[in-house]
Amino acid sequence: MHPKTTTNPLEIFYDGYYYDITEFSAKHPGGDIILYYTEKGEDATQAIQQFHNRFFPKVKLMLANLKRRPATENDNLLTPEEAQRHRDITHDFAELFAWMKSQGMFEPSPWRIIWRIVECSLMWTIGLYFCGSRTFILQFFGAVLFGLGGARAGWVMHEAGHHSLTGNHNADRCIQSIIVGILGGVGGGWWRRHHNKHHAMPQRIDYDLDLNTMPVLANSIEVVKHPRQGSSFFIQNQKWLFLALDCFLATMAWRLYSSPRSALKYHNYFDLLMMSIHWWILLTFAPPWTIIFGVWVAGTYLFGNFALSHSRLPVARKQTHWVEYAFRHTANIKSSLWMDWWTGYLNFEIVHHLFPTLPPFRSYLVRDKVIALAAKYDLPYNEFSYMDAWAQNFRNLDKVAEHFK
Repeated sequence: MHPKTTTNPLEIFYDGYYYDITEFSAKHPGGDIILYYTEKGEDATQAIQQFHNRFFPKVKLMLANLKRRPATENDNLLTPEEAQRHRDITHDFAELFAWMKSQGMFEPSPWRIIWRIVECSLMWTIGLYFCGSRTFILQFFGAVLFGLGGARAGWVMHEAGHHSLTGNHNADRCIQSIIVGILGGVGGGWWRRHHNKHHAMPQRIDYDLDLNTMPVLANSIEVVKHPRQGSSFFIQNQKWLFLALDCFLATMAWRLYSSPRSALKYHNYFDLLMMSIHWWILLTFAPPWTIIFGVWVAGTYLFGNFALSHSRLPVARKQTHWVEYAFRHTANIKSSLWMDWWTGYLNFEIVHHLFPTLPPFRSYLVRDKVIALAAKYDLPYNEFSYMDAWAQNFRNLDKVAEHFK
């Protein structure tokens, strides 16, 4: 587990030095994710650079005000060979990152911002209009449309949450809260705290919150704490229930419990207002069955596509390099015009995990260099067709269930 209750000074390693964050950790704007990197031997260098790429000068000022000490050999848990390998990966990754910045790849695209927001907003609004029809077929079509519109708003708010939409910290957070709050019924602040922990250490047991799917779903044997849990109805039938029920339950849990609870805890009343507007609009203009069906459409679309990037891949139990997390525990879906649109460009998931503040539509520009980086260090580059990824996902769910039968 990450050290939240240690009595020793809390330190993070960045670029050759250990910084004392004992007092700063409680004030960290990103929340307690900073504690993930206080474990001995953990290297926060790439995480700090990539998470804070848009406002890195402020981060350097914060670091300058903290006590620091040079790292020693006793601080490193790696063997000399592993340490050298990590230094080499860091060097090549930094060179690639610098080249991307020199090419202007991190700059926002205003016309794309407008188009993405207009697209999902129109789908959601037109869908709700049809939900108010007296014709069943139009109501059904409306529920599908507003479900997809709300789900596609998830791609927009995802970019805003990573500050890759406008590049402006405050503007992106405001857009995220409005878009995901009104169209998706979820709090932007809660999503950032949850999702950034996933990005910090994807697929790592006890760190990546996306692995916390029990007792409804188990994507790996390791997340099941006791065999009795693995023999439950939900786990034994998860390959059938995943799209039929699990995605819907997760979506409703986000909307009705996790997000409101988080907004109240952190006094994020703007998020509460946006989520309240969402439910007021739905309950005013849509029959109850269309709301339920539309939320099911949104959940299966979002959670289904999210699952293809990680869930069937191995989990991590120990420290590794930022770059290795992305390659070993993340998968791409083969690109096409249709697939890029359908997945909001998150079919380039490996690139996204390496460079979370890169506007996803530019991922293809760096794909070949990322493949070369993987080949140089003998790291896997997982890429599958859409249908193959779905087949692997269901086979994995079945395999986990069989293990506990």
